[in-house]
Amino acid sequence: MTRFPLAILVSALMLSNYPLEAQSAPDFAAVDSFVTQVMRADRLPGASLAIVHAGQVVHVRGFGTDGYGRPVTPNTSFTLGSMSKGFTALAIMQLVDRGRVELDASVQRYLPWFRVADSTASRQITVRHLLLHTSGIPTRARRAAGASRTLTDHVRALAGTALARAPGAGHEYASPNYLVLGAIIEAVTGEPYATYVERAIFAPLQMGHSYTDRTRAIAQGMAKGHVYALGHPRATTLPFEHDRLPTAALISSAQDMAQFLIAQLNDGRYEGARVASPASVEAMHTGGAPSEGFSYAFGWRDGKIGGVRAVHHGGITPNFRGKMVLLPDSGWGVVVLTNASTGIPMPLAPTSHRLADDIAAYLVGVPLPPPTSPHRTRWLALAVVLFGVLASQVRGLWRLRRAPVHTSPGRAWLMAAFDLAVGAVMAIVPPRLLGASWRELPAVAPDLALWLLAVATLCAASALMRIRALARSSVNSTGPRALL
Repeated sequence: MTRFPLAILVSALMLSNYPLEAQSAPDFAAVDSFVTQVMRADRLPGASLAIVHAGQVVHVRGFGTDGYGRPVTPNTSFTLGSMSKGFTALAIMQLVDRGRVELDASVQRYLPWFRVADSTASRQITVRHLLLHTSGIPTRARRAAGASRTLTDHVRALAGTALARAPGAGHEYASPNYLVLGAIIEAVTGEPYATYVERAIFAPLQMGHSYTDRTRAIAQGMAKGHVYALGHPRATTLPFEHDRLPTAALISSAQDMAQFLIAQLNDGRYEGARVASPASVEAMHTGGAPSEGFSYAFGWRDGKIGGVRAVHHGGITPNFRGKMVLLPDSGWGVVVLTNASTGIPMPLAPTSHRLADDIAAYLVGVPLPPPTSPHRTRWLALAVVLFGVLASQVRGLWRLRRAPVHTSPGRAWLMAAFDLAVGAVMAIVPPRLLGASWRELPAVAPDLALWLLAVATLCAASALMRIRALARSSVNSTGPRALL
C-alpha cells in the first residue's frame, strides 16, 4: 500500500523541477506533420529532428532523402556549420575545469606568436573575448589562402587585421575568434583539434555518428548537401573546410546531437560520463555580450523563444543548415538538421532555423503555426527582378545596335564609362558582400553568379558598342586622317 503513494511522490518531486507548461504531453505526430509540410513548402530535400527532455531522447526522426536517394535516418550526419562553436566552447571549458586555461588570460599566454595589426590590442585580447566575440576581430577578417592551408595559417593571417573596436568594447560575431580558440586547444593539449574533440567530447558522449573528417563521414552515410538555384535545391558537394573545424565544419547526426544536448541540460553529464562541470555549463549558457535580441554566451546565444528563456545557436554553410535549442527552465532540447542552404542571405534562405524555434515554442505551450512558407514567393520575386533587369539590358542593347548614336560624343563617352562601371561593380561588390570569391560563387549561389556574369557581360557589350559607334562616327565626319 505504501509503494503507490511513494511512486507518486517521487514522480512529483522529479517533475517539480520544470514549469507546469512543460508537463503537457506534446503531440509528436503533429510535430512530424508540421516538419513534413514546411519541408514541402521550402523544397527541403532532407531533414533530421531530435527532441530531448529530462535527460532522455523522447523523439527522433529523419525526413526526406539524403541526396543519394536514401531516406534520412536519425543517424544520418550533416555538416553543423556554426553549431561547431558549441563544441569548441565546451573543449575550452574542459581545459578551464582542469586548470590549464584561464578565461581572462591573454591569448598570448597560450599562443605567444598571436598578433593582430595593433600590437597593444594583441596583448589585451583574452580567451573570454574570443568566446564572446568581443575581441574586436571583424567578421570579414583576413583568412589564409591556398589548398593546404591549416587552422594555424588562418590564425597567423590575422597579424595584418585591424580591429573593428577595442577588445571588450562590444560584440561582433566573427568566426575567426573560434579559429583562435581552436589553436589554443591544440597548443595547450598538444593534440590536433580534431583528435581532441573526438577523444574528449565525441567518445564520452557516445557520438558514434559524428566526425571531423568528411571522407569517413561519407563512408558511414553522411547526407549530401544542396544549394538552391532560384528556389530549387541542387545536390552540391563543396570543399571540406578541414582548416575551419572549430568554427564551422564538424559533422554530426540528430541522434548524436540529442546526446550533446542532454549533457548541456544535465550539468555536463550524459549517462555515466561527465564532460564539463556544472559551473562551466552555466558559464557557457549565460550571455555576456549583448546583441540584437539575445546576449552571446560561450558558443551559444542566450535569449527567448516562445516567451521563455532559450539558449540556442544555428549553423549555416552554403549547402547545409540547422539549429539547436535548449530550454533550460523546462528541460527540453531540440535540434533540426537539413541538407540544403544558399549562399544568398535571408530572407531567401530555407527555414530550418524557424523550424527549430517553432518546435521549441510548441514544447512550452505555444501552438504550432500554420505550416506555410514565403520561400517560393520570395524566390519567384527574385527571379522576376533578375530576369527583368536582364530583359531591360537586352532591350537597350538592341536599341543601341539599331541606332548606335543618340546623343553628343561627350555624353556617349560618359554613358560608355557608366556601363563599364556598372559591370565592374556587379562583378566585384556582390561576391565581396557574400564573402565568396568568383571561384566559389558559382557553387554557393549559382543563380546569382550566372546573373552577375550576364549583367557584367551585357554592360561591357553596351560600352563597346558605344565606343565602336563613336569611332565610326568620327571616321565618317572627319575622315580617316583625323583618327591617325
